[in-house]
Amino acid sequence: MEDRKKGIVYMLIVITIWGFSFVATKVLLEYLDPAIIAVTRFLMATIILFAICRKKENYKRGEIWYVVLSGFLGITCYYMFENVALTFTTVSNASLISATVPVFFLLTVDSLKRSLSRPIKYIGAIIAFVGVGLLILNGKFNLDLNPLGDFLMIGSVFSWVFYTLIIDRMGSRNVLIVCRDLTLAGTVFLLPFAIYETQELRIDIFSQYDLLVVIAALIYLGVFCSALGFLYWNKAIQLAGPATTTNGIYLLPIVAIIGDSIIIGNVPNIYVMFSTGLVLAGVYLSERS
Repeated sequence: MEDRKKGIVYMLIVITIWGFSFVATKVLLEYLDPAIIAVTRFLMATIILFAICRKKENYKRGEIWYVVLSGFLGITCYYMFENVALTFTTVSNASLISATVPVFFLLTVDSLKRSLSRPIKYIGAIIAFVGVGLLILNGKFNLDLNPLGDFLMIGSVFSWVFYTLIIDRMGSRNVLIVCRDLTLAGTVFLLPFAIYETQELRIDIFSQYDLLVVIAALIYLGVFCSALGFLYWNKAIQLAGPATTTNGIYLLPIVAIIGDSIIIGNVPNIYVMFSTGLVLAGVYLSERS
């Protein structure tokens, strides 16, 4: 299998895993504070990654700063923005705003290159985003605006855009080692936020059921979404390229809808089917160009 196809497979695995991360985080916010959730999941991920790989990488001076900055942007900034945003806004709003990442990535890359991509690429991006919007609204145009929460989600979008650009600059470096080191850096930057929250620590766990829910959600976020998710996502960027990998974010709501139909039994309606078609068509046009 050629590298690009391998990268797409890695991307699809991560999208499948991340499709439920918003829900898991929203559930945890009923019991714990945002920074506590973030630092716990990434501390778990750091321990797992160091257990898997103990090799050292001989980074150049500039590359060390890339690792530190990518950890700060992709972990500290992104997940603090997202976790705090979810205390003010809905999962639907957060999912919709997150789906703008490929659009802003395309605009950012073109701005840095000082040249525009082919128009078909922008047309594909717009079609995919419209599809995501219709998919989340599900024919009910009653999007609940939460200015503070939505603004914070926009912060997470730009954090992820620049994180992707930096990871792409790491080139052929060992992805496992880079992922391990940037996860450690991001976790260290999260600690001050977690320490600040401990001044008024909130742990609303009142029963054994609550405890099991919290443990299960943290394991899911820490092991699958963080350790494995970041590892495979960075590998996808290396193999398939940042643009193709980033376009996979359009597929996140589709995964959530599929999971909803399988686990809860909600049968997709005509809006879901039409919206899914738009998303897939938009991604196809962007990639075909």
